[in-house]
Amino acid sequence: MVLAFAVFLHHTTNYNLGMSAVLIFFVLSGYWVATMWEQTYSKTAASYVTFVVSRVWRIVPVFALCSAIAWALLFWRGAAPEDAGGLGRQLFSGVMILGYNSLPFQANLPGWSLDMEMQFYLIAPLFIFLVSKNVYVLLGCVLISILSRALGGAATVAPFLLFFGLGVASSSHKLAPSRSLAYGSLFATLGVLFLCGLILVKDFALGETQGPLLAFSSKTNLLIAVLMTPFALYTTRQKSGSTDRMFGDLSYIFYLLHWSVIGAIGTGEGSYAERLLLCSEAVVIIFAASWLIWRVFDRPIGKLRSAWVASRRIAVAPAGLAAAA
Repeated sequence: MVLAFAVFLHHTTNYNLGMSAVLIFFVLSGYWVATMWEQTYSKTAASYVTFVVSRVWRIVPVFALCSAIAWALLFWRGAAPEDAGGLGRQLFSGVMILGYNSLPFQANLPGWSLDMEMQFYLIAPLFIFLVSKNVYVLLGCVLISILSRALGGAATVAPFLLFFGLGVASSSHKLAPSRSLAYGSLFATLGVLFLCGLILVKDFALGETQGPLLAFSSKTNLLIAVLMTPFALYTTRQKSGSTDRMFGDLSYIFYLLHWSVIGAIGTGEGSYAERLLLCSEAVVIIFAASWLIWRVFDRPIGKLRSAWVASRRIAVAPAGLAAAA
């Protein structure tokens, strides 16, 4: 939920660290996908098909619903474009996610990262196998990430493979950051954020907030993501309950809803006091709508998906029977 709220702040303030939040999410996604593959999906019938269907089932319904909400609010505001790049293309990517990052018009801007996520799912089993066999595959990911834009792969998952790979490597090779390293990374991140805050205050004082803020450049976002990665991976080893899982589900819905809501409310208009009030209202609306969607839509679908995956698990004979056979 913290990462989703960071993206909300990115879209409502000058504290534009949303990309670092997305990169950290990719690391966590790599970890959990690799863990789920090892513990669950690799033990199912037609494991690759089961994995892809399950992941599509997990993220597509909510994405499609939030896309519909985004378009409805755009038409309500009179802000829908006359030419959005073709109805068929919008319908396919607005539902199935693939290609969303390449759309000429994105009704729900945060959807670009889900396109990267979906592309990662398609290659994840092979990628997990390669990284699990040799952790130095990550060096190749660095090279791919650096060269991807020059080779025309900017709209693909290629620039982000390293971050997915860090999570996969942590899971596959049991690379758990120590408590001291984790909290060292957290405090270092907070230190950089504090410095960024001071620069932001300075820019406000000098009236320089209209120009690009060096403190919040793409390089700074990359630095924040790298610094925060050990702590993010450390949290994956901590025990969690049903409440944590609920907030994890809510964060996905919050992330997809916030862009449409802040656009409809107009959080970027008025004085700073008016904008603060509008942003507060937006947070309440987004949380309430997210909980409602989770309760009546996402959770029932998730239970069906979990039951389907469980039904495809391959029964393993007890060790004694296997030895006798």
